[in-house]
Amino acid sequence: MLLFLVTLSLNLACSVGSLIVQVPTTPTLAPIKTQQATYTATPPWTPTFTPSATPTPTNTATPTATHTPTTTPTATPLPTDTPVTNKQADKPAKAAAPAPTAAPTDTPAPTAPTATATPAYPFNVVFSVHDTGSPGETRLTAWIRIDYEPGFFKTLSGFQMKIIAPDGKEYLSEMSGPGTADSTMQGTGDNHPMNTKAEIHPYTGGAYKVWLVENGTQVSPMVDINLSNGPLQYIHFDFFKHGQK
Repeated sequence: MLLFLVTLSLNLACSVGSLIVQVPTTPTLAPIKTQQATYTATPPWTPTFTPSATPTPTNTATPTATHTPTTTPTATPLPTDTPVTNKQADKPAKAAAPAPTAAPTDTPAPTAPTATATPAYPFNVVFSVHDTGSPGETRLTAWIRIDYEPGFFKTLSGFQMKIIAPDGKEYLSEMSGPGTADSTMQGTGDNHPMNTKAEIHPYTGGAYKVWLVENGTQVSPMVDINLSNGPLQYIHFDFFKHGQK
């Protein structure tokens, strides 16, 4: 019985399956034919694509317009770039640069103040060289004083002559005193009043430098003197300054 039912169900299933397969096949053929009828409508696409011929002339017109502006700018910059004369104008400007050389001319100006900056010493000096020297010594005499007016003076103490001999050695005279003495002998042509002297042994000719000092400070201009080796000589100095009573 069971076997009969199984076979029956199989037969029914097969019949039903054949029915199911046959039903869809007949309706699917009909729409395929209808789609082919609608597919014939594709030719209308060609007439709509024809307007593309009209825009092509506009593309050719635009390049011609671009060629004309390019020629005009190239012609104008070439003459403007040619001004090589501007570079030549710069060269004379460099030649004008040597004007700063006038500045060095201003530098000599400071030398003038240095000449005026020489100290104004309170004492003046005059000297006399006589041919009555001694072979045993080089002799220098001096009179240090203050002059009030002609014939009125005062002998000053506390001063010395500073002497640099030809060999470079330095000497100081005796300290000046309040009175005066004769340098050689009264009434002779080589005699001078003096209140200080220096004697350098032995006699040595040559170049001497002499100036007056007070407590080691220079108070008169320096004097250059040359003593001869023959005849033998001696030197007298008058160091004086002006004052009021």
